[in-house]
Amino acid sequence: MPKPNKDDVEKLSRGQATRAKIGNRRIGHRLTLKERALFEAAQRRGFLKIPVSGIRPNVVNVYRLWCAAEGRPFLTLSEKPALPDQLGDSRRES
Repeated sequence: MPKPNKDDVEKLSRGQATRAKIGNRRIGHRLTLKERALFEAAQRRGFLKIPVSGIRPNVVNVYRLWCAAEGRPFLTLSEKPALPDQLGDSRRES
């Protein structure tokens, strides 16, 4: 797959054809208005914040491509609370 550029990623997120043919019909890329707000916030912050309610994979796909185009690391942050097993709680009952 060719390296994406920012213009192609922007076009892909709006459902338009790209010159580099970076999209895939089996993978969603078009963003809704709420998803676009999350994507633009991620561009400013440098990481994608995934809300508790979750998001469609489209935002993650587009942000991953944008990070590749920018040469930035792909970082996500989930707001879902960790389960006690994930916290490393040593106070388990035996």
